[in-house]
Amino acid sequence: MRNKAQKRQKFKKTTIILPYDLWESLRIESIKRNISMGELIAKKLKELEELRQKTTIMQVDEEGLLKPLE
Repeated sequence: MRNKAQKRQKFKKTTIILPYDLWESLRIESIKRNISMGELIAKKLKELEELRQKTTIMQVDEEGLLKPLE
């Protein structure tokens, strides 16, 4: 069985500036879920990317023009 360290993904540390109300709601959620804010933000960004892929109906071609998603 894999230990906890082997299950973790590699993360890259970065600094972001958030409006206080957004920071506060993320902080509360991270405490409730018992995960770091970095993990929570990464999960939310991943969910957003997956949602965009599911709902995208157009894409930009090589010439910068919109075309239907293939």
